Amino acid sequence: MRRLSLRWHVKFRKMKRMPIGKHLRSEANQMKSANGWLNPDLIEKWRSTDEASRQSGLFMVRWESGLEPGKGPSPLRIGRILSALALRISKIADSVRGWTQTEDSLIIVVSFAEEEADDREISAGRMAFLIRDTAHRILVEFQYPAAVEGNGAIRCGFGWATGVENKAESAEECSGKWERALMKAYDTAWQRMQYASSPLIRLPIAERNTDSQGFDFQVRYLPIVSLLDGSLYGYEAVPVDARKGERIDLQYFYSSTDQAGKLFELDRKFREAAIRGLPSRNGDVKLFLPVPAKIIFDPRLYPGSTLRRIEAANLRPEHVVLVIVGGEDELNSTMRSALSHYRNQGFRIALSEVTPALKSLRRMTALHPDYSLMNVEWMSNEGIGTVEENLLQALIGIARKEQIVMIAKGLHGERMLPALVASGMNYAQREWLGDVRGGDSLAHLPDLRASIRSEVNKRFRGASGTMSELVNPVKQFARETAVSEISRHFELHREAPAIVISDNGRPIGLLMKEKLLHLLSGQFGLPLYWNRPVGKIMDTHPMIVEESVTVDQASQMAMAREPDKLYDEVIITRGGVVAGIASIRSMLEWISQSRMNDAQWANPLSGLPGNEPIRREMIRRLADGRPFAVLYADLDHFKWYNDRYGFQKGDDVIRYTGDILVHAVREEGNGDCFIGHIGGDDFIVISSGVDVLEMAHRVIGRFQQGIGAYGGTRSETVHDRSGYAVEAPVLSLSLSLLLCRSASGWTPETLSEQAAHLKKKAKQQIGNSIVWETIERCEPIEVPASPVDLTSH
Repeated sequence: MRRLSLRWHVKFRKMKRMPIGKHLRSEANQMKSANGWLNPDLIEKWRSTDEASRQSGLFMVRWESGLEPGKGPSPLRIGRILSALALRISKIADSVRGWTQTEDSLIIVVSFAEEEADDREISAGRMAFLIRDTAHRILVEFQYPAAVEGNGAIRCGFGWATGVENKAESAEECSGKWERALMKAYDTAWQRMQYASSPLIRLPIAERNTDSQGFDFQVRYLPIVSLLDGSLYGYEAVPVDARKGERIDLQYFYSSTDQAGKLFELDRKFREAAIRGLPSRNGDVKLFLPVPAKIIFDPRLYPGSTLRRIEAANLRPEHVVLVIVGGEDELNSTMRSALSHYRNQGFRIALSEVTPALKSLRRMTALHPDYSLMNVEWMSNEGIGTVEENLLQALIGIARKEQIVMIAKGLHGERMLPALVASGMNYAQREWLGDVRGGDSLAHLPDLRASIRSEVNKRFRGASGTMSELVNPVKQFARETAVSEISRHFELHREAPAIVISDNGRPIGLLMKEKLLHLLSGQFGLPLYWNRPVGKIMDTHPMIVEESVTVDQASQMAMAREPDKLYDEVIITRGGVVAGIASIRSMLEWISQSRMNDAQWANPLSGLPGNEPIRREMIRRLADGRPFAVLYADLDHFKWYNDRYGFQKGDDVIRYTGDILVHAVREEGNGDCFIGHIGGDDFIVISSGVDVLEMAHRVIGRFQQGIGAYGGTRSETVHDRSGYAVEAPVLSLSLSLLLCRSASGWTPETLSEQAAHLKKKAKQQIGNSIVWETIERCEPIEVPASPVDLTSH
């Protein structure tokens, strides 16, 4: 094997401090008249027919001592190590075309055959693995103590030689093109080597046959729960230090094992343990399995190895989500190669450690995974501010537009739940959700589910219409039913979009007709699936909702599914038993019609529901039969203020009052509250399960704090609705509160009359006031009104 000319390598080392374009121009004329830094016979060989389709590039390997000059290994020893590395690589790899060496650097020129060029990044990555593996063996075999001391490293970079076409050109022209292409490759390799996040080998090294005590780990499973209904969605497998019991950072775990030359062995051990110990094997939850992106470059990794382990555990590829772990500075080509490698095997892909940084978001949209695990540690644990809330909604909006399912990581406690649920986050995972070992029970999940559902109820508070209105009948089959029978059913019932697989009436799977036809239409579809049980091909993780779930909530849950399942039917249950199915089209049509109806009755000034929705809500509360409260809010002297300051300022005051009521309702915990705008300056709040009197005091307090911006706090002579002049604040708020202990005998009309009578008492007070009354049956029990003048509070 011929070596590359040393003189041109020395020239390159001098030119590496110059911009690539500048040193290309300065050396172009000299290279045209010279033989170049490659042997001319080698260039001529590459121009031949057999070598024309090859993809070429070069590796730069450099030794960095990390010690003061004169204290590290001698240049002679370093040269011997690099020379041994080059010789051994050239004998092992057929892709090596030449190499050259100085005291501390080595350049290896390679080219890959046409069949390897389709995935050339994997070919280059595997070559880098081979270089590192060989360097490890040489350092251990040569046993140079001085060479492995200190904090040195061996770095490596690679660059492709591009811009060379196979044309009938003279030897001089071809030589010039190769000179330029290889110079560009050199510059790229040098930059990648210099700015890589970690070196190829970090010194000192441990012997390869020695087990690393720092990587003795166990597997734990962190639950991933839905933030739309509180159900368990899956588990993420994470490594835990076997001695300390602490969670091991995945970036550190893979980086350290890679430096120790044990990435393949440790990754395989971790995958096998994670698959073997999964708490559920019924396919009802997903396994999020972390894998390092770089592992695809290891020649020992062959397609199908992970797939076989999964099938041996009675799982299918769609049950497993591979979390590709790679740093922010990982090459996108490496990540794309990893995504392509595993997607071709049928796996869903997740991208880890997504952050609000622009670089991270661009990386997410460019790679377009099925899931993104977004770290939310940037959110304050003390509370979510307006900026954080808006940023979170924007991030979720980006993911939804790209059809990427978002999962929150880095949660510190349940105080973050309100903001995550309100913003539309799909799923959440973190240690506080529980640390599950093997088959341990999830005793903590019922409490967590209750907390999530409480926040979800707040989000969809006031939404009308449940899934019971959209139920369509569906045919049910057992898990053991042959696919051939299912196919005949669809032939006889062409209108049927899907069938449900159930066990004693409880749904365990779904099969869409379209997906069955797709399976059977393949080249080997009929012989593979025709006589198999439907349980082998059904969707074991369909969307299942109770009929009492609102259509709004169900539609959000449906849109949070994976892109290939967005338009699958939704299974509706009644007490856990299949009641029927509903299509996404019917849900969207219902929501669209509902929005049109709401817009028809909404107040155009505040956007709050108007009189007809208020009446329907009152009827619903009375029919429910449980205690509730009605709070009326009315502005004092508003007509005088409107005439004095103009309708524009009057509209601003009305909007401000409505915002105060909305904010007060949102602060309530588990309450069921409805806000309506009767008209003009009159508002209504219908609530249950909250301390309404306390909420009324907060409303008055906020009104006092902010109404001064509209000139409403100063006192002057104003006129009431009867035209009498009184000395009072320009604007004040009167609240009348009906505490309905029993709904028996009451109607919306009688309640309105009672409220109007109470409001008169409140408006007789000067300044902000609250008057409340408790009513039992149709004949109200008179409780002395307790006016409260809050101007002194």
